[in-house]
Amino acid sequence: MSPLAYLVQILAGLLVTFLLGLMVKPLLTHATKSMSLPPPSSALASEWARVVSGNEGGSVLGYLERFLFFCAFLANADVVVAGWLAFKVASKWNAWTNVVSVPKDILGVDPIGFLIARRSWASHLLMTFLVGTLANVIAGFLGVVVKRHGYALAMSILC
Repeated sequence: MSPLAYLVQILAGLLVTFLLGLMVKPLLTHATKSMSLPPPSSALASEWARVVSGNEGGSVLGYLERFLFFCAFLANADVVVAGWLAFKVASKWNAWTNVVSVPKDILGVDPIGFLIARRSWASHLLMTFLVGTLANVIAGFLGVVVKRHGYALAMSILC
């Protein structure tokens, strides 16, 4: 195989990875559309909205993550994928345990209402974390599938 053909295959795989990445945000929106994030009380509605909103760089991380998965799958470096996933879980755990620990109660707020709000937010965060990460793994993997088998597949369809 010529170097140019190899380069075209890599670019095709990266393009597929990138295009699939464009579908991650709509997928996350779809996955969480039925998940409401009710405030623990009406008095805290605006503050609660500020706490539970925002992406804080998740889309940038997503692009980098998809590129990492593409490169790792292309190089058969499964240990890189496993290492990144372990690092990501540990980082998330540390951030939520030590930095953003939600109090167990708020003075003047109904405990059940606060429990419902915390549970909803936790479910929402977990869903976006898992669905987003899995979508990125799939995008990187399918990009490599296209790189490795796209030419043969295209020829079998066209011929």
